[in-house]
Amino acid sequence: MILSCPDCGTRFAIDADKLRPDGRRVKCGKCAHVWFESAPEPEPEPEADTFDDPPLSVTPLEPEEQSPIPPRNLPAIHRAKKARSARIGWLAVVTLLAAILAVLWFGRAQIATIVPQAEGIYAAVGLPAFPPPGEGLEIEFDPKTENGSLTLKGEIINTTSGVRDVPGLRVLITDAKDQTLKEWTFVSDVARLGPGETAAFTTSTDSVPDGAANVSILFTNSDENR
Repeated sequence: MILSCPDCGTRFAIDADKLRPDGRRVKCGKCAHVWFESAPEPEPEPEADTFDDPPLSVTPLEPEEQSPIPPRNLPAIHRAKKARSARIGWLAVVTLLAAILAVLWFGRAQIATIVPQAEGIYAAVGLPAFPPPGEGLEIEFDPKTENGSLTLKGEIINTTSGVRDVPGLRVLITDAKDQTLKEWTFVSDVARLGPGETAAFTTSTDSVPDGAANVSILFTNSDENR
């Protein structure tokens, strides 16, 4: 609760329980004035032996908390402070959990490499420990044919906010039934892309199989490039 010294007007914050049900003497921590302070709730007049207790010493509020207007000695409200502390605590917990989940998600390949048992844990929750090759990367290309040859020019785009390694690439030429007619692999000149960065590439073949209907470029696993 908040007290105001009757002599100098200094304000103080104290625990209302220390005043006891029937009140007690209070000593100003600034001017040393002593006065009797009643409890917040109306209670019977203090007994004579109450004045035998030593006065309760109180400490002045900070200068910015002082006010020229003497306030009523009402109980201080602590619930707002407790609620604010609880919100801050929960925010810290949520932030920590988000950071842990981000590490477990984006670093699952490194974790599974260091701790092989982690691969089984990821599999148990339906998440591959080793993400698909080229995760977060997109491929755009333009095919051109001339005199029976095929040239593919395009670029690899990092669509994420982090750094991504560029795996090898595989070209597939298929017919109308998606049957593979021809394929080959190649490697980009850029091995790693930062956020939003791109890497251009060019690849070609001198002969296009008869019946070719579609051409696609896919990322390959590292062991497929050996």
